[in-house]
Parts: sequence; structure tokens; C-alpha cells
Amino acid sequence: MNNTNRALNRILILVIGLLTLLIGAALVATATVPAVRAGYRDKASTVDGDLTGWFTSTPLFDTGTSWGWILILAVLVLIVVLLLVFVFRQGHGHHDTLVREDTTAAGTTIIGADVAHHAIQHDLDGRPELLASHASTYMVRRTPVLKVSVTCRRGESPWQVAQLIENTLTALDTLLGHQIPALIQISGGFRARLSRRTRLARAARA
Repeated sequence: MNNTNRALNRILILVIGLLTLLIGAALVATATVPAVRAGYRDKASTVDGDLTGWFTSTPLFDTGTSWGWILILAVLVLIVVLLLVFVFRQGHGHHDTLVREDTTAAGTTIIGADVAHHAIQHDLDGRPELLASHASTYMVRRTPVLKVSVTCRRGESPWQVAQLIENTLTALDTLLGHQIPALIQISGGFRARLSRRTRLARAARA
């Protein structure tokens, strides 16, 4: 749950993975397969000569430098910039405002996400069924959504843990006067890994 487009994320990972796999396979084949190593030695000098000739035939005015190097440098800078943009977008889905409502013509009511986080964790901390809990808020399609992640003890029923968290969220809705969309993520023991409950909208509680 962050600002990065999921499809773009997966495509980038796929492309980088394939390139890494191909380069690694080529290096291994060159080092271990005699036929590939011999072919590389035969072609290396030809490729080097072709590249040298191309750079020589593309001079940048009278500077003695080929514009090809500038083109390569520009492509590398573009790749670095795109990677930096991708990296800095990661994890920025967190949102610090849970409710924002224009209550009157003269004022707006704003409830910070930390209010909900502290209320949820205060209620869940110390519960014998749970080993750990964490609450956070994300923007999903311009709507603040709570995410409650818990780790339950081995042997605990995921359904009962989900009901426990649901009761906490219902109490929070009553306290705030708003029903907040939420995602419940349960992990822990073997039974917990086999079951996960999601609460995404008002209809999920009907």
C-alpha cells in the first residue's frame, strides 16, 4: 500500500530480474563453456573495432569527442533519475490524516491518524491472544484506510482474533462518529497463516 503503481512496480522488477538473469547466464557460459568462450574471443575484437569506428565517425564539432558518449551519458542519467524517483516513492503511502470534514461554513474538523493508532494499540496491547500489533493509515483511491496488523500466538483462532480487532474498530468508529474503512492482517501461528480476514468498507460489516 503505497503511491507506486503496482503494475509498474512488477514490470520494473521483472525487467531488472530478467536482465540480471541474462547477464549472469552469459558470464557463466563465457567462463565455463569452451565454445562460448572461443566465440567471445573471436567476436570481441570485431565488436571493439566497430564501436571505435562508430565513435570516430560521430565527432562533436571539433572537440575531439564523440557525441555518442554524450548520448550514453544522458541515457545513464535518465535511468538513474527514474530509479531515484521509483525509490523515493516507496513507502510514501502512509497518511497522517484519518478524517477531514467541513463541519460548518467557518471551520473544518480534522482527526489525525495518530489518534486512531494510539487508541487501537492501547486496546490491543496486553491482550494475551496477541504477540504484537501495529496500526497505520494509507491513502487508497483518495480515501484514508486503516491497516491493523497483528501477530497472534500459536494455537489462537484467527477468526476470534479478527472478531477482537473488529470490536476494537467498532468502538473506534463510535468514538470518532465515523466508520473508517480498514484492513485487518493476521499472522502468527500455523492456523493464523491459513486464514486472513479483510474489512474494507461499510458493507464488510453488514
